Parts: sequence; C-alpha cells; structure tokens
Amino acid sequence: MAILRTLVILLLLSPLPRAWGESGAPAPASSTPPAPAAQPPPPQPELTPDEKADAEIGKSAAAELEKQYGDKILKDPPDLPRIMAVIDQIRPFTEKPHQAYQVKVIGIPQVNALSLPGGYLYFTQGLLEAVESDDELAAVAAHEIAHVCLNHARKLMSKDKRYSDILAPLIIASILVNSNSVDPMQIAAVGSLVVQDAINHYGREAESEADLAAVRYLHAGKHYNPVAVLTVVEGLSRMEASGPKQELGVLQTHPDPEARVEAVIHELDSLGIPVERRRVIKSIAATAATVTKDGKEIGELRVGDHVVAQPAVEWEGASPQARAQRSADTLNPLLLADLQLMEIGTSRKGDVISFTARGDTLLTITPDDAAFHKATVDALAQQAMDALRAAFQEERVKRL
Repeated sequence: MAILRTLVILLLLSPLPRAWGESGAPAPASSTPPAPAAQPPPPQPELTPDEKADAEIGKSAAAELEKQYGDKILKDPPDLPRIMAVIDQIRPFTEKPHQAYQVKVIGIPQVNALSLPGGYLYFTQGLLEAVESDDELAAVAAHEIAHVCLNHARKLMSKDKRYSDILAPLIIASILVNSNSVDPMQIAAVGSLVVQDAINHYGREAESEADLAAVRYLHAGKHYNPVAVLTVVEGLSRMEASGPKQELGVLQTHPDPEARVEAVIHELDSLGIPVERRRVIKSIAATAATVTKDGKEIGELRVGDHVVAQPAVEWEGASPQARAQRSADTLNPLLLADLQLMEIGTSRKGDVISFTARGDTLLTITPDDAAFHKATVDALAQQAMDALRAAFQEERVKRL
C-alpha cells in the first residue's frame, strides 16, 4: 500500500503532458525542443532552535489574539492574495529570506497591523482600506516583517521585567533557546504578554528600527517605492495628532511622530531616493481634454476635478487642444516631484500672463483667450489660480 500511495503522489505531482492548446484542441506540432522541466524549489533549511522557539511562542500568541477577536478574524478575505503577493516580493530582501508567514485579516475599522514571532501577521480591514497603493501596503507589510526578522519580541522578552515577573528568568531563557523543554502552559503565559507587546509594536526603539528596515527592504527589492514608508508614517502621525492627547511621559513606547518622520526622510536621503510622495498616494494630476463652447472646440486643462484653464485660440503654432495637452504634460512630472502651490507663480509680458514653476511654463493666457471667454486676462488668471488652490487644498484635506 505504501508503494502504491507513493506512485499515486508521484503521478499527481508530475506535469501534465502538453498535448492540448488553449482552445482545447490538440496543440500543433513544433520543431522547437520542449522547454526543460522547472526545477523544484530548494529545500527549506531546517529551523534553528531559536526559530523553533519563536514558532511556538508565536503560535501561542496567535491563539490568544484570535481568541480575543473571535469571528472578527475573516475567513478567505478577498485582500489575502494581494497581501501574500506583496510579502513574497519583500521576503527575499530581508534578514530571514526563508521565513514563512501566516497572514490573517481582522474585520475591524481601526487602522492597524501587527506581527508575532514565527511570522504571524495581522492586518485590519481599516488599514487595507486606508492604504492608497500597493506601495503603501508594502510599506506596512515590510515594517511588520521587520519586527519578525529583527527579533523584536525576543529582544523585549529578554530584558522586560514583566516576563520575569510571570516566570522565572531561567524559564524565560529556556523558552528563548529551546521551547521543547518548557511546559506549554508557561509558553501560553508568555504568548499572552507577547500579544500586548505586538499591539504596542514592541516599543519606541523597535518601531524606529522597523521603519528604517522597511525602507531598506523596499529599496533592495526595487518593486515598491520606499517613499511609501514615509507617507504611511506621516499618515499615522496625522492620525495621532488628531486623536485625544495623552501625557505618557517616560512610559511612552512610541517614537515621537516628528522624529520618526525625520528619521525616515534621512534614510531615504542616505539611499539617494527622491522624496516624491505623489508616486505612492492617490494624488492630484493634470488632464487635458477637448470641450465645446459657443459652438467651437477648445482645449481644457484640469488639475484634479478643477478646471484651471480653457485655451481658446492658437498660440505659438499650437492649437487650443495642443496647448492644454502641453500644460498637462509639463505639470504632471512636477506634481509627481512634490510640486507645492507656493512654487507656482505668474509673470506678465505685455498683455500675456504665464504661470511658471521650477523654471517651466505651465500655461499661458492671451488677450485672444480672454476675448473668447468675454473676460479679461487678469480675470482668467485669477480663476486659474483659484482652481489650482482648490485642487491642492482638496488633496491636502484628503490626506488628513
């Protein structure tokens, strides 16, 4: 029976013969030699005693956490494949490239994520709805993975008096080295404390260390933009600033939000990564279109949902539509490079007003444009500036 079962398994694992095309008909003959069979993945290295202990602690902590949330732990959440794809991109560039991760989604509106030893990761539904791109999701995942790869739970256990108050220091040391020699009830007691620490993200030093590690992971992988770590940290900082104030004093475990943001910016600078926030968030963009007004087709430039200008006549050899498109093509790279409203200025040459930023001309308003719109050049320029101001303000409000 054992031999028969082995043969069945081998047959199930063997690749199907390539005898059928995509339509279900037999595939045409080809003189091209068949591609070599895919090589099996390399065997996973055997867990070290430390990793086995972390797995046991994490398993106990995960059971405690999931008991607390009960049916809030979602079954087959639609976001799970997206999260796993992100983790698979990050994993090879961490300190533990062979670490396996078990990921679950908690169906609550709060914005949070946490990690437990042994690779247990939890993301709230509120967080998945709050991130504005896969880059931001990757930033959160990389931060939580860093807690696992940098052994933050283990480091806290070895020095925090709360653990030794529950169990003798020798038992804590035994758990950290070889969980097989420890009573499961003692591991369960430790797991309960680890959950509390995970919710608090393992303290001030660990939070800062995980931020910077996340930047390095994403930079090394070159698949996600590390600037997303900054936008996530800035978003959390705004959330903290808008919440109830707490005087935590020396008991504060989270890093100062401003210091945390500055540290991430410094890390990005040290790696030569330009801080271009709009590449990783839902941001304003310039668009050009053709519209009809008073029976004539003219150009239209929008920034976000706001009409900035409607070029109505040919200018310097460009049609009204081409003028609008040229403005959009000039504005968008500047917006991605973090252009701010205060950088946009105007200049006048005769009766023509031009909008400029960083040495580029963004748009031009001519007397003939004004005549078509039955307005003055100055009035159209004011309308354009008001529209730009509204677009930038709307973007800022959305990020609060």
